[in-house]
Amino acid sequence: MNEFEMESQPQQSLLSWMFMSLGPFYGLLIPLVGFALFVGACCVVGLNRRSAVIAAFLVFLPLPLMIGLFASVQGLIASFSIIATAGATPKPSEMAVGISTALFATLVGLLATFPSYFVLAFGLFFRTLFEKPSAK
Repeated sequence: MNEFEMESQPQQSLLSWMFMSLGPFYGLLIPLVGFALFVGACCVVGLNRRSAVIAAFLVFLPLPLMIGLFASVQGLIASFSIIATAGATPKPSEMAVGISTALFATLVGLLATFPSYFVLAFGLFFRTLFEKPSAK
């Protein structure tokens, strides 16, 4: 591809590429689950729950990451199916769609997990520091 052909192709914005690589399902599901977990983590920490409650909430923490990993596997399967069904050498642009889904979905899952993780980790840390021992 020469320089003239590269200039004639329309440029896609980063935001539209991100949404296209995730698709509408994962593009909405991963951030929605991440936001719900963040709100839940803030509520658990903010309502002065015991350390055990905060630690128990950590079980739900990897949900956005797991959804992102599921999307990654689905994107890799799509890429490999293009390779398997292609009679000749497949176009890189066709394979790039599945690969971008695979890589970007994991990244979004990680980014959606981090805020909740920090809220819960710091909440648990400070709660255990300042929690009074129970009298038996």
